[in-house]
Amino acid sequence: MKTTIKIITTILFVLCATLGFAQNNNEEINIHQIATKIDSLLSDYNENEPGVAIGLVKNNQLVYEKYLGLANLDYEIPINKATSFHVASVSKQFTAFAILLLEDEGKLSLDDDIRIYLPEMHNFQNTITIRHLLNHTSGLKDQFNLLRLSGWSLDDVITNEQILRILFNQKTLNFQPNEKYMYSNSGYTLLAEIVARVSKMSFAEYTNKRIFKPLQMFQSLFVDTEGQIVKNKSISYYKTDSTYREDLFNNFSVGATNLNTTITDLSKWAINYDTKKVGSEVIFTKMQTLQHLNNGETYGYANGLFINTYKGFKRIEHSGQDASYQAYLARFPELNLSIIFTNTNGEINGARMVYDIMDICLEPYLKNKKTTSAPKKLLTHKNRIQKGTSYLKQFEGYYWDEGDKYSRQIKIENDTLKFITKNGKTALVPIEEQEFEMDIEEYVALSFNADQMIMTLDDGYQIVSDKYIPANYNFKTLEEFNGIYYSPELNAYYTFRTEENTLVANHTRLGDFKLNAIKNDYFLGNKGSFLKVVFLRNKSKDVIGFEVSSSRAKNVQFNRMK
Repeated sequence: MKTTIKIITTILFVLCATLGFAQNNNEEINIHQIATKIDSLLSDYNENEPGVAIGLVKNNQLVYEKYLGLANLDYEIPINKATSFHVASVSKQFTAFAILLLEDEGKLSLDDDIRIYLPEMHNFQNTITIRHLLNHTSGLKDQFNLLRLSGWSLDDVITNEQILRILFNQKTLNFQPNEKYMYSNSGYTLLAEIVARVSKMSFAEYTNKRIFKPLQMFQSLFVDTEGQIVKNKSISYYKTDSTYREDLFNNFSVGATNLNTTITDLSKWAINYDTKKVGSEVIFTKMQTLQHLNNGETYGYANGLFINTYKGFKRIEHSGQDASYQAYLARFPELNLSIIFTNTNGEINGARMVYDIMDICLEPYLKNKKTTSAPKKLLTHKNRIQKGTSYLKQFEGYYWDEGDKYSRQIKIENDTLKFITKNGKTALVPIEEQEFEMDIEEYVALSFNADQMIMTLDDGYQIVSDKYIPANYNFKTLEEFNGIYYSPELNAYYTFRTEENTLVANHTRLGDFKLNAIKNDYFLGNKGSFLKVVFLRNKSKDVIGFEVSSSRAKNVQFNRMK
């Protein structure tokens, strides 16, 4: 049953634009139609639940706002124009902008060694520059992965000082600077610290003085102190069974996150990309220029912003999520259109809602836009060759995809080579020596080279898997891993024990982590950042430690205690 929505809906019409969005062909898009479609999209929303706020900016004007649901369930305070939202990683573009302001003033260079400003950092073999921090190419392990491995829960109180201590204590990198792109919040916390040290004021003070006040973003601030008052602050919630619970967020670190702001203020920021009331043309060009890795490749990121295309239009965007807060800001510069979204409800699929809103807004522009898509490449069989089981047998075995941490089996069944996963079996058709195609409608090719299997999808994307022998441990053989292990980089201990043919890791705060044996000395965890575990041995084959990896922190080493 549809629930009547009590919402504040404000549609602002400006001068002659009151009838719609102007298109390039001088036709106009009716804002009423856009509003009606968005209203329909949200028509089933329960007014007594945590809610969302939406803003549309067109031709440098905030032309549409929508607020629905509650900002605070305890006091039943509705979300409205004044409601302040935590916008998580949408904060990063403000941090990048602050660094570029300082560079514009000649106070630093993006190619400076970060140790000029942060001498406490370990002196790595290769220089890490400010540019590397801005573009997630520093190789630094992510601060939140490190905190979890250290024994922190993400609803613990977290401050910049605590994060800096753990980052300054790191002695290894995920990879050499600018060799790869890997999203890392650590870089942006360090950038905020550089801003503070160079400007000789706190990061929150600097951004308020140089960005928020000049743009009259009077409801925007970086929250850097426990217990700090934020006027009209919204609270995020998640649901357990049928009951909403507050999703605690006690992180007071800044730079990577922790901007609190409103739809109105974010609209002023979006407009500034075009009007440049604050910031020079040089700054905005740098903000939106894709960066290159050492091999010359770009990777879709540019100084605090993702740059890509959507439905044929250039899109400049960033999303964010902390606790059950979700936020999104996207600009379509060719259309002079920006979409702003904030959410406090963990039950909402924010990404899906954002794309639905985006599609509604772009639909009128697509009416006369021709789009073409490449036809699917189907199974060719043009070079199909016959091969007997003796030939096929060489490809049998298990193959491990290190990227997705996923196992695939190749096995002969009824004289046919089969590709087997937990989701089912697929016949493989031989088409060349050591090359096969899957017997499915979509094009998927497999080639075998030594002890590797290379899967090529219809868009050219390749997945490389290594042949391996699955682990065969029992209670007795697992006992050699039992013991206490310590990481000096994290100042953290884990204890390993064996239970019912399973290896279990334990941390005094985080509890138990069951480990699934994949191959010799290689295990996968099932909790938090404790994912991939590889045990280390000395020349005598004794276990002397392990390396643990999560999504954004690779090969953190723990030593076995005697």
